Amino acid sequence: MAKLKSKDINNLATELRNKFNGLETGSMRIGVVVCANTFDTHGYSFHLARLVEKEVIKNGCEAEILFVPALNERFRKFNDNNFVLSAYRKQIANFFELTLFEKSFDGVVFIPSGFNSTIGCLLSSIRLNLPTLVLPQGFTPMAGDGSLNQILSLPGQVASNTKSAFDAEKLEKKFCEKIGSGCVFTVENIFNIILEIMELTTRNASCTFAGSYEKESQAIQTAQTIVRLTKNRLPLKRMINKKSLNNALILNFCLGGSPLVINALVNLAEEAELEPNIVKIIESVKGVPVLYDTNLGVEDFMKKGGTWGLIKAMVKNDIIDGNYKTFSDDLLKEETNKVTLYEDFLTPINKESLIIMRGNIAEKFALVKTCNLTEDKTKVIANALVFSSDQEACNAVLNKALTDNAIIVIKDCGKNVDTGETIISQTAIALESMNLTDKHIIITDGFVIDDTKVISISFVSPDSESGNIKYIKDGDEIEIDFVKGRLNVEVNVKEMALRQKKYVKEHRILPKYFDGLK
Repeated sequence: MAKLKSKDINNLATELRNKFNGLETGSMRIGVVVCANTFDTHGYSFHLARLVEKEVIKNGCEAEILFVPALNERFRKFNDNNFVLSAYRKQIANFFELTLFEKSFDGVVFIPSGFNSTIGCLLSSIRLNLPTLVLPQGFTPMAGDGSLNQILSLPGQVASNTKSAFDAEKLEKKFCEKIGSGCVFTVENIFNIILEIMELTTRNASCTFAGSYEKESQAIQTAQTIVRLTKNRLPLKRMINKKSLNNALILNFCLGGSPLVINALVNLAEEAELEPNIVKIIESVKGVPVLYDTNLGVEDFMKKGGTWGLIKAMVKNDIIDGNYKTFSDDLLKEETNKVTLYEDFLTPINKESLIIMRGNIAEKFALVKTCNLTEDKTKVIANALVFSSDQEACNAVLNKALTDNAIIVIKDCGKNVDTGETIISQTAIALESMNLTDKHIIITDGFVIDDTKVISISFVSPDSESGNIKYIKDGDEIEIDFVKGRLNVEVNVKEMALRQKKYVKEHRILPKYFDGLK
């Protein structure tokens, strides 16, 4: 008897579950999951869920709304501040896997409240192999003082201290000029665009502003599509495959190459048992050019053609295979036939999106976005200033405690239970507010937010082994060669070995207990 592979077993389990759920004789049940930031059942996300529910019933299926308020805060508290991205997403996935299985849904629409909740929701659907669509709530305009408040409320903020040289007025003017009443790209926005080419959202759902009539029509379209997918029994593992992930990576690279999005796609690939070799994947598409700089903002992106204008430009430039067959049985190039606004995306901004950095700091590899590099940044040699958290580094920036051109090293992100922050946002915003983006580079085993012009070098998987960054000390000389892709700390082999030995001793479990056994 031939040995069953894990995928065969999953397919068999899905088939059996479908029979037990009465799909062959009864009505199919579709869940509409609302992940809201608040407990407000009268909010816009709940309004969209009701539209989906009504349309699902109209198209011959049963529907049920699941309202999950304050999802992010709940799981952050559950994590006891040990905020590691992969563990955080998997906890969300575990919660939804149990919930969806208990409800015996045959398809699901997620209306998420953030980037990580979207990943967690998709991970749960991959495990249950359910037809799934995401309905993003859309871009939200940011007021100028919104980002100002984000800075002024930072822990350790010194703006109110009369002895501080921090210039709050300059910061306010800078942020109001930069953002005004418009929108900036966040990693969530970028990821929602990526989901479109994977056909996990309806067309242009990622780019519609929240609260618009277009978003309501997309909710209806999403309901119609999920009914069709569910009736055709198209499981998510067929939708998330090697080709769709490859297309997603290419689109990500055309938008400048977000390391956070790469990390998310790797999470999806691993859950779908696609066994991704992340180094091989990135190297296979690392020559993809940047067709749009997300620092220019959302309104500019929409004026140039939006998501499908960008996709058509990718097809026209042979960056992506236009003969890829979509789940609607059309070729990708046919899907873009009606797109007329795209020509502004045809001219590349940069020849490549990301530079892969290797050296004795990044034994495997780290990444830097080329759209943040200026022409003079070809090689940098400077001393390290080491911090154990985003907050600590941010306070140093705001207090003007950085030496000129120092390289900011933020390490142990997500590993230290006292700080536990994987995403470096406060330091990046503080550098922008102080006009220091051209003076300092961030190296981190976390991720730097995407909507910033700060030059940063990030490791793709901060919760795994990330090279020798954890052994770097204040004052170490670091050499960064952006042309050759080299990232090295000038520490001799003997000294590095001593640091490694000391680090292991300090970080092992119950060190005093083991020392007592000697």
